[in-house]
Amino acid sequence: MRKKQNYEVQISQVIKTEEKVPKKKKYKKVPKIFNLSAISIIACDCLQAIICIFVDLFFVSKVLNSSVGAGGEGVSSNIMKIGLFYIVDYTILGISYLFTGYVLKKIKKSIFVSIGSVLLASVVLLIFLLGDKVTSFTFIPVVASVYGLSWSFFSSGYNNLTAETISSKHQVRFFAVKRIMFQATYIVLPVALGFVADIPEIGFQIVTYIMFVVAAFLIFFSFLIVPKKTYNSSFNLPKFGKYLRENKKSTKPLWLVYVSTFFRGASYDCFTTLITILVIKTFDSNSVLGTFQSIFTACSLITMFVYLKFYRKKRATKFIAPTITLVTCAIIAILSVTNNSALQIPIIIFYGVYAVLNVILMSISDSRRAGVVRVLSLHSHILESNAFNEVFLAGGRVLSSVVLLLAGVFDGLLGNGSIVFLKVAIGFVCVMYVMYGVSLIWLEKALVKQDEEFRKMHSNEIIEKTEE
Repeated sequence: MRKKQNYEVQISQVIKTEEKVPKKKKYKKVPKIFNLSAISIIACDCLQAIICIFVDLFFVSKVLNSSVGAGGEGVSSNIMKIGLFYIVDYTILGISYLFTGYVLKKIKKSIFVSIGSVLLASVVLLIFLLGDKVTSFTFIPVVASVYGLSWSFFSSGYNNLTAETISSKHQVRFFAVKRIMFQATYIVLPVALGFVADIPEIGFQIVTYIMFVVAAFLIFFSFLIVPKKTYNSSFNLPKFGKYLRENKKSTKPLWLVYVSTFFRGASYDCFTTLITILVIKTFDSNSVLGTFQSIFTACSLITMFVYLKFYRKKRATKFIAPTITLVTCAIIAILSVTNNSALQIPIIIFYGVYAVLNVILMSISDSRRAGVVRVLSLHSHILESNAFNEVFLAGGRVLSSVVLLLAGVFDGLLGNGSIVFLKVAIGFVCVMYVMYGVSLIWLEKALVKQDEEFRKMHSNEIIEKTEE
C-alpha cells in the first residue's frame, strides 16, 4: 500500500513538472511571396521577353536592312514598314482587349496565357517560313496581325493572373523583383542573339530555332500558375465607365493610372523602336545592338537595387523627376547634332541613360496598375480596369507609330537618306515621355493625398491596414 502511494506521488510530481515546462509556441505559417505560381509568372514574363527581343530588335533590324542601297535608298521605305507593322499590331491588340474580358469571366486565365504562348510561337514560325518575303509590304500586316492577336491573349490572361495571385502588400517588392529578372533576361539574350544573328546566311535561321524552344518553355510554365484567390469578376465596360464618371473624386488615382498608361504607350515602346533604328542606321550591326542592350541593362540592375532600398511611398516622385530630366537632356543632345556621322556618341549616351533609369518608371507604373484597383476596393472590376488600361496603352502606341510612319513618308520625299523627320518623331516621343513621368507624379501625389484624407476621417478608430 505504501509503495502504491509513493508511486502515485511520483506520478503527480512528474505531471506537475510537465505542466511547468513551457509549451513550444505554434508559429503561424507565413505565406511565401515566391511560391510556384509566382515563380511561374516571372518565368513567363522572362520567356515572352525573349520572343519580344527577337521581334522588336532583330526582326525590326531585318526589315530596316532589307533592300537598302549603297546611298541609303530604301531606308525611309523600311521605316514606313516598321511604322505599319506596329500600327496594325497595336490596333488589333487594343480592339481585342475590348472582347477578351467576356471570355475571361468563364474560363481559366492560364488558358489564355497558353493560347497566347502558342500564337507567339506561330509568329516565329511565320517569320521563319516566309524568309525574305516577310519584309515586304504584303506580309508585314500579316505578321503584325498574328503578333497583336497573340499579345491580346497572353497579356489579358497574364495581367489578371498577376492581380489575383500576388497580394497587395507584396505588390511593390514582387514587381521590383520581376523587373530585375526581366532586366537580367535583357542582359544575356540580346548580345548572344546579336552575335548569332550576324552569322552570314544562317544566323537569323538559328535564332528562330532558339525561339521555338523558348516558346515551348513558355507554354509549359503557363500551366503552372494557380491564383490564390479568384475574384467574382464582371465585365461590363459601359457600366464601369459610367461608375468612373460618376465617382471622379474617389476614383481619381485610377483615372491617372489610365492617363499615365496612355503616355507610356506613346513613348516607351516607340523609344525602343527608335533606338533600334538609330543604332542599326549608325552602326549597321546586330551584335552592336545586342551588346548595347546587354551592357546598359546590366547597369539598370544597380538602379533597381537602389530603388528597392530607398523606395518609400511618399518619395516615389524623387525617383521620377531625375529620370525624365536626364532622358530629355540626352534626346536634346541627339537632336542638336546636325552631322549624321557624329551621332554615335549622343546615341550611346541616350541608350545608356534611358536603359539605366527607365526601369524605375516601369516598376512604379506596373505596381500602380495592379494595385490601385484593389486599393479602391474594386476587386471585382479587375477585368474592366485592365481592358481600359490596354485600350489607353494601345491608343498611345498607335499614335506614336503613326508619327513614325509619317516620318518615313516625309523623309522619303526629301531623299538622300534624310532623317530630319525621324528626329521630329524622336522629339514628339520625348514630349510624350515627359508627360508619362509627370502623370506618374500626379498619380503618386493623388495616392498620398487620398491616404492622408482617409487617416483624418478615421483618426479615432483602430484600423487594420490590409492594402498598401
